[in-house]
Amino acid sequence: MKPFFVHKPPRFRDFWLRKLTGGFSLTELVVVIAVLAVLLAVSLPAFFKVQEAAADKLVRHEMINAYKECKTSTIRGIQAPKYTIMLDMHRTNGYYKFYQKYNCIRLRDGSCAPTIIGNCFGPLGAHEIGVRKVKGDGEGGELWMNLNTGKKTQRGEIKWH
Repeated sequence: MKPFFVHKPPRFRDFWLRKLTGGFSLTELVVVIAVLAVLLAVSLPAFFKVQEAAADKLVRHEMINAYKECKTSTIRGIQAPKYTIMLDMHRTNGYYKFYQKYNCIRLRDGSCAPTIIGNCFGPLGAHEIGVRKVKGDGEGGELWMNLNTGKKTQRGEIKWH
């Protein structure tokens, strides 16, 4: 004959079903939110460092590509070689500002002959393209590249390598 139990012991599954249907306590919710806040506080600075490093690499890559475009166009004999303006600069999240300069002989009124952004050469020679870092590590530093010779110059805390 089987033993007869008046009280049936609770099974593990029944315990969790009852617990889930009742909801979470305020203490459990506070603990989960606190853990998520700590994880977020630890991970955000690391994320911003990675984002800044990606912007640094993007700027260098775009400047080298502009130089290569100018050299290729010059070798092909194109009369007015141009490079693709750094359209990806908006992806640097405000870390850099783009500049272009060229040498010129001042006219009598003190102005220079006009040039167009994207031209490899100005009225008297090669253009230089550059970027200035406006936020993050090395703020105020500059990178410049001559589009004819490929000469790289740097000022401040940021470096080409």
